[in-house]
Amino acid sequence: MNLGALLARRALLGRDAELAALRTLHAPGGPLVAVVHGVAGTGKSALLRAFAAEHAAGATVVDGRAIEPTPQGFLAAAGEDPGLLVIDTFERLRLLDDWLRHTYFPSLPAYTRIAIATRDKPGAVWRATFGEYLQVIALGPLAPADAHAVLELCGLDPQEAAEVNRFVHGHPLSLQLAASARREHPDAVIPTVTQELAALYLDGLDAPTRAALDHACVLRRVTRSLLPDGYDLLQDLPFVELTPEGLVIHDAVREAVSALLKATDPVRHRAVRAAAWQRIRAEMPYGGWASVADMIALVEEPLVREAFFPTAIQHYAVEAARPSDRDAILAIVARHHPGVTTALIADWWDAVPEAFRVARSPRGIVVAFTVQCDLKVVPQGLFMRDPLCQAWREHLRAHPVPKGQRVLAARLALAHGTGSAPSPCFSALLRDVERASLQTGLVRRIYSAQGGEALDAQLEPLGYLPIPGGATVCDLGPESVPGWLSELAARDLHVARTALDADARELTLEGRTIALTKLECAVLRYLQDREGQVVPRAALLRDVWGYEWDGGANAVDVAISGLRRKLDERARALETVRGVGFRLNSL
Repeated sequence: MNLGALLARRALLGRDAELAALRTLHAPGGPLVAVVHGVAGTGKSALLRAFAAEHAAGATVVDGRAIEPTPQGFLAAAGEDPGLLVIDTFERLRLLDDWLRHTYFPSLPAYTRIAIATRDKPGAVWRATFGEYLQVIALGPLAPADAHAVLELCGLDPQEAAEVNRFVHGHPLSLQLAASARREHPDAVIPTVTQELAALYLDGLDAPTRAALDHACVLRRVTRSLLPDGYDLLQDLPFVELTPEGLVIHDAVREAVSALLKATDPVRHRAVRAAAWQRIRAEMPYGGWASVADMIALVEEPLVREAFFPTAIQHYAVEAARPSDRDAILAIVARHHPGVTTALIADWWDAVPEAFRVARSPRGIVVAFTVQCDLKVVPQGLFMRDPLCQAWREHLRAHPVPKGQRVLAARLALAHGTGSAPSPCFSALLRDVERASLQTGLVRRIYSAQGGEALDAQLEPLGYLPIPGGATVCDLGPESVPGWLSELAARDLHVARTALDADARELTLEGRTIALTKLECAVLRYLQDREGQVVPRAALLRDVWGYEWDGGANAVDVAISGLRRKLDERARALETVRGVGFRLNSL
C-alpha cells in the first residue's frame, strides 16, 4: 500500500456511516445541503475531501482558510455552476453567512449539492432556511475497534494501541499525536488532551525544528517568505498540512504551542510575533487578502478577531432591510430613543432605505438594526436636519480625506432588548460593519455616534475617538483596513517603525538607518505626505525641484531609482504609475 492510500485509509477508518450520510446528497429526494460538524481534530476535512474525490469530475472544493471572506473572493474560488460544492473550514466564512444562504446558494443550478465542514452545529437560521433539505452530521470520536486500527496503521502493536486509546478515547488527532509521541517516548504515560499530547510530542523535536514551530504557531499559515529558515523543517510533522496558501498547523496544536510559549517565555513570544509582523507588513501591499488575514491573526484585540473570524454560532440572519421592516425598526428606536431620534431615523429611512440592515431571528422577527452607508449618498436635506451629520461634516472639513478614499457613515445600531449594549444580535451587527469595510473599496474613515460610556470604552481600542457634536470617528489611515490592522497588531510588539528625519536626512526602516541625499529626502517626504496617492511627475518637478528647474524630467527618474536602491527589499512600495507619475505605499 503506497503512502497516499495509507493516509486515505487511516483518515476514513470508522467513518462509513458519516460517508454514507453524505452520499444521500445524490439520492432522489435527498438533502440539498449537508453540514459536517465536530471539534477540532475529528477529521472533518478528511471526510469531506474523500467524499469530493468520489465526484472528482464535478466537485469544487473551497477552503475557508484560503479565501477573502467577501462575495468576490468566494465566487473566484467556487467557479461557475459546480455539481458538488464542498466548503471546508466554514467557520472562517461567517461574514458571508447571510449572502451565502440568501443570495449565492439559491442562485446555484438545481443539480448542485453542497457539503460543508465546520466546527459548530448549524445555528437556528440555517435550520429555518433549509428545513428538511438540511442534513446535519455530527462527527465524534472513533469507536474503540476503529481507534485501535488507526493506531496500528501508525505503527503501534495491538497492546500499545489498546493502552493508548484508553487515554485518548478515539479522538482522531489525539490518536495521531499519541502514536507519534509513543514512538519517540516508548515509556511515557500518554496524557488525555490534545494540548498535552502536543507538548509530549514536541519534547522529542530537535532544537531548530522546535524553534521553527514556535515561530510558525503565531502565524495563520507558513510560507517560505514568512519563515525562510524553518519551512522545510515543518513539512513532515504529523499535524502540518500543505495547502495552496502554504503550510497550515492544525489549530489545536498551533493554539497550544502559542499559549505555551506565551506562558513560559512571554518576552520570546513577543519577539516571535514582532518578527512575524515585520515580514507580513513587508508583504501586505502585494499579498492581497492572504496578507490581511495573516495580520488579523497577530491582532490580540478580541473584538477585531471576532469581527473578521467569528467564533460564535450565527443565530441571527443579518441582511438588507425590507420595505415591510420600517415599523419594526422605528419601534426599536422609540423603545430606546423616543422623540427626536425616532423622527430622524424615519427621515433616514425615507431618504436612504438601502442603508438599513437588520438582524432577524429564525422566526423572521427584526431584533436589531444598523444604518450604514457611504457618506456621499446622504442627501443634503438630511444632512441639514440631522445634527450628527453636521458634526461629521465639520470634522471632515477640518480633516479632509484624499481624493479616491471613501468615508462611511454608521448612523445608529440598536438591538430591541439591549439597545447599544453588548449582546449576540448586536455583535452580529458589528461584524456586519466590518463586512462593509472589506467590501466597499478603499475606506479611509468611519463616522458614527457616541454609543454611551460602555460601548465607547469597548470601541476606543479599535481607534474610535469622540469628536464634537456627540459623534465618533475611526480613521483607518491611508492604507484603509490593512494599515489599520497593522497598527492594532503592532501596539504591544515594540516593532521598529518607519521614520524619516528630514533634518538628519535619514530614514529609519525596520531597525536600520538609511542615509539619504538632500534631493532623495525631499522626494521621499513629498511622497510620504501623499501616501497612497498617485503623484504626477510634473508635480514633483514643480514642488521639489522648483519652477525654475530646466534640467528635464529625467531628474525625477534618477532620484526615484536612487531611493529604490536604498529601500532594498521595500523598493516595491515605491510604484511607477505608467504615463502619470509615482505612488508610495506604506513602508
